[in-house]
Amino acid sequence: MTDFAQYDGYKKDFDFHVGPAQPDAFRSREFGDRLWADVSRLLGTLFEGGTITPDDHDGYNYWFDNDDLSASLYSGPPESDSGVLDQVPAMLTVISRSEDVASSELAERIHAGLTASDDYLVVVFAHDGMPIAANFDIGDDW
Repeated sequence: MTDFAQYDGYKKDFDFHVGPAQPDAFRSREFGDRLWADVSRLLGTLFEGGTITPDDHDGYNYWFDNDDLSASLYSGPPESDSGVLDQVPAMLTVISRSEDVASSELAERIHAGLTASDDYLVVVFAHDGMPIAANFDIGDDW
């Protein structure tokens, strides 16, 4: 398991790139809704009052925040010719606003839950853009 705490700190986020393990007939909204619901469940936080808005490129932006955390998700169509990122078209960031829970703890919980389900391909990037965890081979060309 990756030690996310070593990458934690003030203004240091964890960016999750997520895609379906079975990419047949990918639909941005359906995938985004399922991922958003799974993240809500994993965090034990109902994303009530959050927003879901379409963009001009067949994608959807999801947003939620409260006193404890903020969460954003973009689920859009896969881009061709972007290598590994073709497989993980959704971008998720969850940031802790709590003094008691670090962002790394939230990231570890999300990573463990998403990778345990076998439904998702997941790559996690540290704030500096370096990949720190993946549940499939992403190669070494970063």
